[in-house]
Amino acid sequence: MKYLDVPQSGARGNIVASRNRAGAFQRQRVSPNQPATAAQCATWDNMADVSSLWNLLEEEQRAAWGRLGDGVHSRPNLGISGRLSGCQLFKKINRVLATCHRPPLLDPPPLPQFGPNPVQGFEIRKARSRILLILKVSRKLLWEARSPLEDIMVHGWAPYHAGTRKNSLYALLGLLPPPVGDEIDITDIYLKKLKEWRKLNYKRYQVPLEGSKIFIRVWQQMNGWVNEAGMFQANALVLVNRESRAKEIAALLGRWPTAPRHQ
Repeated sequence: MKYLDVPQSGARGNIVASRNRAGAFQRQRVSPNQPATAAQCATWDNMADVSSLWNLLEEEQRAAWGRLGDGVHSRPNLGISGRLSGCQLFKKINRVLATCHRPPLLDPPPLPQFGPNPVQGFEIRKARSRILLILKVSRKLLWEARSPLEDIMVHGWAPYHAGTRKNSLYALLGLLPPPVGDEIDITDIYLKKLKEWRKLNYKRYQVPLEGSKIFIRVWQQMNGWVNEAGMFQANALVLVNRESRAKEIAALLGRWPTAPRHQ
């Protein structure tokens, strides 16, 4: 339910306040027991493991995380951002490392120096009977020259209606493999994730692929730090058969209400 009030965020009792592209709204709190993909279930389990790992650190290690957290701020929410505690920073760093299948860090890592994001373009092609999702990378940046500690994470979401302009929902598709020439084919990892989404009984996951819009986001991580400032973000349309589109338009126009003609 939309409302007019001062900006709010978070939960109070059974009511949750949030925002989307349409503005502020309130909704009923729902049970977290819901159908989920295997990746989501693994993430929830890992959160508990990271919390347990924090309790097993030496006191000097927890103090070091706390000192580093004093200089790291959370993402702004309603224009407000605060410093992270040592525990929050420890979980933030090691959750990223777990996502990239790297071992956890028990001691706080230094701030990294990221190079430019090598991904510079995104396009969708049609090859015979299948689509290809292609990321374009810069030829000026040598892939082999990157730090061995750096991963490039690609996120995406289920197909959206073609008229959608923005998207705020993303899930990790995987880590980018080395390019072939100046291109990286992410078709297989996207379709694998899409197969998981299709099993969930929600309308947002059931938009047909043909004629839809696909949103992609790519950023780097090193030692758990992510380069959000250097994020590449783009979208592209899946080509649709012109005859099929013409039939859909004709069907809609056939149902269009018209004023009765006077004799």
